[in-house]
Amino acid sequence: MEGSENRLIDRILKDAREEAETIVKDAKKSAETIIEKQRRAARHSAEKEANSLLKRAENEADIIRGKVSTKIKRRASWLVLSEKNRLITSVLDEAKNRLVNIQNSEEYLQIIEKLIVDAGAVLGGGMLEVLLRENDSALPLNLDKLEKEISDRICVETHLVLSDQQITDVGVIVKTTDNRFFVDNTFESILGRRERELRLKIAQILFSNVH
Repeated sequence: MEGSENRLIDRILKDAREEAETIVKDAKKSAETIIEKQRRAARHSAEKEANSLLKRAENEADIIRGKVSTKIKRRASWLVLSEKNRLITSVLDEAKNRLVNIQNSEEYLQIIEKLIVDAGAVLGGGMLEVLLRENDSALPLNLDKLEKEISDRICVETHLVLSDQQITDVGVIVKTTDNRFFVDNTFESILGRRERELRLKIAQILFSNVH
């Protein structure tokens, strides 16, 4: 009887150990499965986060590249425009210098006379005073001829007198004797009035073939 009880106890203990081992194995397996799932989930989450960060970095890089490119293009355009303006101003300054140097040429007297006639016609003729530089006061102006040219152009009798007033710029100023109206035909003023037009013409000449 006692031997049977011992065998029964041994069998129960054996079954219990086997069941315990099975439970431990299953627990380990479940734990490994859970851990692997968590690892995969962590990897997936990390990859997703990494991809998100990479995408964000790429977008920011594109924005920065775009801004830099725009800034470079604007800077280049500004430099081109600045250089064009410099060249135009240089040509205009050279034109001014050449105009001033005309005073030493044989054509200077004819130019002054034409400026007087043009100014007289704009003023509508009548009694007019002619203002010259001190250096030009000795020019052999034929005022009678100039009066006739003005009168013929606008059909108004005109009388010209040299003014005691003198100017400093190269050219001529013509005014009415009552001092109400005048025309400044000095070279400086003529260029000033036509500067915009001259700049446009110079630009067309200099840059017509530039793209």
